[in-house]
Amino acid sequence: MKQKFQPAPHGSLIRLAEHKPSAIAAIAPESPRPPEMLTGVSFDGPALSVLDSVVHEILISHAYEVDREMKADRYAIDLAALTRFAGPNVRKDDILKSLEKLRLTRMSFGDSAYPARRYRGVQMVVAWEELQNSTAMIGYMFAPPIKDLMRTMPSYAYLELAALGDGNMSLKHSPALYKHLALQSTRKRWQPGENNEIYLRFSPQELAEVIRFPGHDDAEKLNVGKLVDFARKSVDDLASVRRFETSLDIVQEPGRGRRVNSICYTLRLRAPDFRHVRVGFDYSKKQEFRQGGADDPRFAVRSDLWQRATKTFKLTGCISSDLYKLWLVALQEALSGKGLTSGYEIRSYRGDALLAAVDTQGAAWAAWGFLEEECDDPDLVEHLADRSNAPLAIKTEAEAARRQRLGWKTSTLGKRATKFRKSAEPSRTDADELADYLAARELREQSEQIEAEMAEVWADIEEPVQQPKSVATVYRLDLSVSQEDFDIEVVSLFCEFSGPEQRLLRFEGSRFSATHKVSATAVQWARFERDIAAYLPEGIAA
Repeated sequence: MKQKFQPAPHGSLIRLAEHKPSAIAAIAPESPRPPEMLTGVSFDGPALSVLDSVVHEILISHAYEVDREMKADRYAIDLAALTRFAGPNVRKDDILKSLEKLRLTRMSFGDSAYPARRYRGVQMVVAWEELQNSTAMIGYMFAPPIKDLMRTMPSYAYLELAALGDGNMSLKHSPALYKHLALQSTRKRWQPGENNEIYLRFSPQELAEVIRFPGHDDAEKLNVGKLVDFARKSVDDLASVRRFETSLDIVQEPGRGRRVNSICYTLRLRAPDFRHVRVGFDYSKKQEFRQGGADDPRFAVRSDLWQRATKTFKLTGCISSDLYKLWLVALQEALSGKGLTSGYEIRSYRGDALLAAVDTQGAAWAAWGFLEEECDDPDLVEHLADRSNAPLAIKTEAEAARRQRLGWKTSTLGKRATKFRKSAEPSRTDADELADYLAARELREQSEQIEAEMAEVWADIEEPVQQPKSVATVYRLDLSVSQEDFDIEVVSLFCEFSGPEQRLLRFEGSRFSATHKVSATAVQWARFERDIAAYLPEGIAA
């Protein structure tokens, strides 16, 4: 018999509980829920607070991670860990009081397309304290209907436990609203460069019904003003959600009184969590594992992120090493306080906002958010695509800044950046560079033709025949250029070339050499001759 599919939780509450419960925001665990547990749920018992809702969801998530079949009679979680998951300012006594309220509350699941999955009067949880080797534990069990719903999920949405817990929600009805929006966010998938917004329009009565706001069952008793006030404040409670960004619009009717016609939420889907992007690594190719580089711990980004980003974001002409350089440029822009484009002031992952994201979310999340912004609306990418902006100089200066943060020498990179800036000066246009290149190519072809004719003459006069000159163009690189510099910087100068003119390039470094057959257009070759000069010794040409 084929086993039923059961969605896996993302991130581990068990490991967090054992090692560092306070890292819940960094780990950002997620747990799946069926639609029946996300919307249309009603309660009978004491009025539940945000903390009560959070504790209940954490207990379900922990049990599901321990036992995905939900067959165990009872479960147990460390009380200290549960307390910290709920929020940094929550006390153990608050948890115990919350568990008692949950025990006295019955819930009903009536919004389901499957009649067999509708239940009423289900006790939320039964919990008690246990002492195991002087460690306070919370033992708990669920009623069969809750276990049945979690055991089989024809459809589902993920709840972000750090967004629910960790003290991020303050309004009583925010958890119910978040669950409903999380379910609605599954209506479409994020696509790079596409319209990733979901528009949800509620009448005041409909929204009140969704979140069980006072007066939801009697329109005359519904205080629309208080409901609108909640809706406006709820946007702040939803700010920690990573799957989507929430905005609100209150639509009022024309005329006197300005009655509220509808309450509209717009969900802008975000790129998928980089940890969930699958990349098939070829372990025989070491180059795949040489992306990125060391940095100050505050700004260090895991190396596999760049390949995951290449697979996720569609930035024209950018490979994984280019995305890493783009990140260094944004980082240097933020640290220096010198904006390169207008986006520096207004974007969520540029300038001071980028540094704030690094400190609150971590460098990896900040880099991911920055790349998502560039994918949706290229700004820094377009700035660096304009050669008059000296993009190679900007990237080299950003790399020098990274090395300075590590205490490494950067004098060579500084000289190289100066060369790049000089070559990008407006006095030299692309047409000038192309003319120089074509003239040099004509001289080279004439020289090769004369040497070929001389070789034929010598062949008639004496043996052995002189060996014809190699067709490869040799570039003797400056001694400061390392193998890593060559692989990342020099190769990037021509890796995207394509055109009718083919050349064989040989590079000779201090302890390495490499040969590449490259096809490009005349304009690309002119650009290459200009850019490669920064990697050659002073006064030396190819």
